[in-house]
Amino acid sequence: MANAQFNTKLINILKNILLRLHHGESPETVKEDFNQHFENVSAVEILLIVQELMSGDYGITSEDVTQLFSVYAQLYGHSINDWDIPETHHPGHPVRIFINENREFESVLNRVNNLLESIEKNRQYLQDEGMIENLKEEMTLLGQLYNHYNRKEKLFFPILERYGHYTFARIMWGEDDRIRNLYKGTKSMMEKMSDLEFKYIKKSYDLFERKFKDMIFQEESFLLPIALSIFSEDDWLAIANESDAFGYCFVEPKEEWMPKRESFGEGKSANKEIDQAAELENKHLPFGGGYLTIQEANQILNNLPLEITFVDKNGIFKYFNDKVKSSEMMFVRTPISVGRIVANCHPPKSLKKVMHLIHNLKSKRRSSESMWFKKKDQYVHVTYKGVFDEDGEYLGILEYVQDIQPFLDLPREVKKELSELDESI
Repeated sequence: MANAQFNTKLINILKNILLRLHHGESPETVKEDFNQHFENVSAVEILLIVQELMSGDYGITSEDVTQLFSVYAQLYGHSINDWDIPETHHPGHPVRIFINENREFESVLNRVNNLLESIEKNRQYLQDEGMIENLKEEMTLLGQLYNHYNRKEKLFFPILERYGHYTFARIMWGEDDRIRNLYKGTKSMMEKMSDLEFKYIKKSYDLFERKFKDMIFQEESFLLPIALSIFSEDDWLAIANESDAFGYCFVEPKEEWMPKRESFGEGKSANKEIDQAAELENKHLPFGGGYLTIQEANQILNNLPLEITFVDKNGIFKYFNDKVKSSEMMFVRTPISVGRIVANCHPPKSLKKVMHLIHNLKSKRRSSESMWFKKKDQYVHVTYKGVFDEDGEYLGILEYVQDIQPFLDLPREVKKELSELDESI
């Protein structure tokens, strides 16, 4: 049965089964109904439906889903999200890194929870500076969730979209945004513990903890099994290669994962393609007021003191210059995102603003749009500009980003001469 996740009847049947479990029915009583309708539906399609239902306003919880998974295992003799693949046990594999980080997050959550429970039982601990400082340090550790979620959203989600799973990625990204906001709010409250009633801090943390643990459940019950079912080895290798740009949590992997692969690309056809590519790279082509080879044009773009991104007329993220390695970029971009619909490159909460900007630039209501902000020791200036050909036809949007702090630091005295040559060199 194909495309079960788009079959309204099956979605409603599964929703009904989950709600029956939620309201206390025994898993035994739903077995027959589940088997009748889902025996020939793939595990991936079932997981996609369940994940969407969990994110709806139906009150379905991770406990209900766990019961459903138990029903599946009893009926078919294996777990619905069984993904025990030997490669994933390597400490450098993206899946293993994800799981290890989640175990560390759970440990920190438990420590924070224990500290808060101790304070709740004995409010005198609110005067214990050592305990309060320990609590704040543990909350700071949880801030590493930004790296964890960024890798997921910028590396896993683009590949999911290539396989047609847009809704799954958008729903989970929206949940990530809510968790980030809950974290920021809770951490801010803990920074002001002496000025707030403890019960409000505890309530805020409890909500954050519940949502965070739910996301861990979703990642390991839905995201990773689905990804392992559909991602190719090349996909996992791309994620492994580009993960460093977004950072890891707690500790970096000690070993690099490299799949065992058969040699490929050998023979006459491969050599011919290499020769053709080299010939094209060195061919002079008209650019602006002169001629450049592709190699020269590429190096010029890569040596500009700007980070450049181009989105074409169809809204496809098509190009970025390779000025510095991704982890050092002001706006991190990696090859996995090339070919992605630009709307999907941004969190759901900012989608309306992104589409409004594109409309204004495309329709020439604005020729450009700029923004600027501080980022550590950089003063980041960003410009978005509509690009049109000589006939006025829209080609896309150019984004260029630069650190303008060096310009702000220039001395008042003018400098009209080149620096003198150091003859001692």
